[in-house]
Amino acid sequence: RKVANAALPLKAVRSRTKPWFNNDDSNNPFQTLLELNIEEAIKNADDDVKNGLIVNGETMAYAIMRGALQEILLDELPSNACDRAQFGKTLTGIKEEKGGEGITCEFSDGSTYGPFDMVIGCDGIKSAVKEYIDTRKVSPDPAMREGSQGGSIYSGIRIQFAVKDGDDGDEVPSCTELKQYFGDGAYGLYGTFGAGADRPPTNCAFLAFLDDDYIGPFKKKAESLDGGDGAIVSSLKKETDDNNDGDVVAENADWSQSMQKADTREKFIERVRKSSVPDLEIGPVVEKADRFFEVGVYFHNPFSLRGWSREVKGSGGRRCVLAGDAAHAMPPFLGQGGNQAVQDAYSLAKAIFEHNANIEMIREDNSEDVKDLGGLLRDYEQKRWFPTTSITVKAIFLGYLETGSEGFLSKFRDVFFFTMGKIGVAKKVFLDAATPKV
Repeated sequence: RKVANAALPLKAVRSRTKPWFNNDDSNNPFQTLLELNIEEAIKNADDDVKNGLIVNGETMAYAIMRGALQEILLDELPSNACDRAQFGKTLTGIKEEKGGEGITCEFSDGSTYGPFDMVIGCDGIKSAVKEYIDTRKVSPDPAMREGSQGGSIYSGIRIQFAVKDGDDGDEVPSCTELKQYFGDGAYGLYGTFGAGADRPPTNCAFLAFLDDDYIGPFKKKAESLDGGDGAIVSSLKKETDDNNDGDVVAENADWSQSMQKADTREKFIERVRKSSVPDLEIGPVVEKADRFFEVGVYFHNPFSLRGWSREVKGSGGRRCVLAGDAAHAMPPFLGQGGNQAVQDAYSLAKAIFEHNANIEMIREDNSEDVKDLGGLLRDYEQKRWFPTTSITVKAIFLGYLETGSEGFLSKFRDVFFFTMGKIGVAKKVFLDAATPKV
């Protein structure tokens, strides 16, 4: 209920593109490819979708800012857990506790915490916990967890964000829509998002565009910049760092990261115009935006040999396990990253609850006919692997399709979206991704 009160009901998704035929008709600034009525689609879907996305007659589809969602989740923690929550910590080591009594975590500020019975890695795309599960070590430089050196794969697509915070007195809409605008080698997204209960909503404009130094995930130019320690970064990635008032910004940094250089707004507008993305709604947000930031789009190869969990040797059977982007980083082109992380958390919590109940059962009657923690974590991974892998593959495809270059690729994209909308495939893909699978 708190999430619903802090968010705006999402009623529709609309996909539009630049006019197919050049003309000077300002009353027809775009061509409509797809219109999806979310509430109607859910209510007319099969029972699995309706049971998962309708609660007490209300459709569970909302748009909310990440910060507002994080606040709600943090406030829901028990007070003793909430008081121990710390931010801005960088994990640099995972070690067994002396005497085999648990796991100790080491951080870049020299602090150590532990012993723990379990370490849950929700530490994002360049996850230190994932690196430990894969290699039994944690590298001091997150760049070592990228590309051929690690688990995260740079897609060659970047996203720039413009955020206009609401002002007191702004009219609060009863619902919201997400509107895509396709161009050549880029596409924009406009939407209004809930920013918390009793707060004015936030207007956002996003622009996904191709990194000129890459063809897909493959490097194109030999004269690229050396990022140190053998890591190669593109000129656009370097530009992102330089645009942050001298502070180096890691890829996929905190979404509150501000980019306020004098030319940031102009560069955003120039990219929109260069790619011919219709800017009737995106443009005003960019012009009035309070902050800008940019991230590269990364994903994980879901076919990992090590899986999502591993026992820490010498810890007395304690384990590390992954959830969210650390387990299955996916491009954002189906809007499912946060949703899947919440589902992971729910499924993992069920596994931990069952493990604790099994321990009590063993204590009470010495029962040995129970699944150990390793088996429960494998069950958790098996339940969540297929839905997250399916979304990852589809999102990768959509990312490259939606940023199709001028000419054949952009025309093919437009025809593809128009056709998939007409025959109902787009609706099916959206609903399949959105329906909880826990």
